[in-house]
Amino acid sequence: MRRLLTILLSVFWLTGTAQESIGMSLDDCIKYAIEHNEQLEIARLENDISETQIKETLAGGFPEIDGSIEGTRNFSIQVTPIPDFISPSVYQVLVDENLVNDEQREFGTFPAAFGTDWNGKAGLSVSQLIFDGSFFVGLQAARTVKELSKKKEIQEKVDVIENVSKAYYLVLVSVKNLEFVARNFATVDTLYNETSALYENGFAEKIDVSRLKIQHNNLKVSLKNNTELLITSYNLLKFQMGMPLSERITLTDELTDELISSVQTDQEGDYTIRPEYGVLQTNKNLIALNIKNFRSQYIPNLYADYKFGWNSGTDTFAELTDFNDQWFKYSNLGLTLSIPIFDGFAKRANIQRNKIQMDQIQLNIDQFENNANREVIEARIKLENAKRSIEAQKENVALAQEVYNVTRIKYQEGVGSNFEVVETNTDLKESQTNYLNAVYEGITSQIELKKALGILNK
Repeated sequence: MRRLLTILLSVFWLTGTAQESIGMSLDDCIKYAIEHNEQLEIARLENDISETQIKETLAGGFPEIDGSIEGTRNFSIQVTPIPDFISPSVYQVLVDENLVNDEQREFGTFPAAFGTDWNGKAGLSVSQLIFDGSFFVGLQAARTVKELSKKKEIQEKVDVIENVSKAYYLVLVSVKNLEFVARNFATVDTLYNETSALYENGFAEKIDVSRLKIQHNNLKVSLKNNTELLITSYNLLKFQMGMPLSERITLTDELTDELISSVQTDQEGDYTIRPEYGVLQTNKNLIALNIKNFRSQYIPNLYADYKFGWNSGTDTFAELTDFNDQWFKYSNLGLTLSIPIFDGFAKRANIQRNKIQMDQIQLNIDQFENNANREVIEARIKLENAKRSIEAQKENVALAQEVYNVTRIKYQEGVGSNFEVVETNTDLKESQTNYLNAVYEGITSQIELKKALGILNK
């Protein structure tokens, strides 16, 4: 027993001591995972992103106001040739006064510079959506995207609960299994030492020592493997929880067959309450909104624009900054009606594609309904089988324990062999392992049944 105690203490040192570790029940682990699991955190960030998409879409319905201030220094004003409109007028006056003869003359052009050395402009422009069918459909779609991200978060939450629950009970199974292996090893170790001493004194045969040595070596390897498996199980649980692997925890729940009693196997399933169904239906709604959006693009759009401001042009910067005399106000109001006429049948092609996608997702929904019903039936059968297996293995453990106790007493009284003790001890260990596996199978079947029924996160 001293060797057994040393083994178990080393295991507790690896997995966390009572003083250094945090005691956690399954509910504690699930609560921790809901707060810290990376996939759930990503899903929550998707919710935040969808919220900003709603605000972005809603912003399109508010007035858009822009302000601008411009200042220009013209170092060289552009010169433009213009028709000579002055000379004909002057010539006509001279003709009228009989100062020159009335003759046909050609008048050319002369260069003219339009502008000033300094120009300034300041103003505001306001643009307001009056009607755009895509805006209202887009707002509906943005809200539906938020609904979709929320349902995906619920779906992710169910997966996290399932994974954490299975990992939690896997640790409990690993702990129990390691205890059984350690006890078995301690028994064989004691028998091996006793038989070796008897052999040295001539009271035992070499073959007895060799048999025990084989068992001793196998159990030593098994003990090491199960110890590493327990550490791996703890790390898997922490990973599913989103907990640092360096954190030390101790599980406070007990692994018993009484855990398999909270779900009635004849409970009716309702696939419509499962988050996967909600995700599919919301995706279907999004496709319907997409069709509606393309159809709304056949309707004209109406926008209003209003602009007002001041402009100025002077020959000096000082005059430009004389806001009282050199700046002139302007304003205008405009309406824009955009009428779609022909787009090469692009919208029609998009609508046809979305209708095909609608048929596709409906097939996915039908497939999910059938698959959900199948999952309920299979999980129910699996759970019933596990319950029967638990009862059978529980009886086997009791019988194996009884046989081992009798064999042990016979050996201690000198009427039995150590080989029989080892053999019955191995049978006891095997029956205990089978019982643990049956309990774990029952627990995982119950978790899967709850998930199939849509009540795992209730």
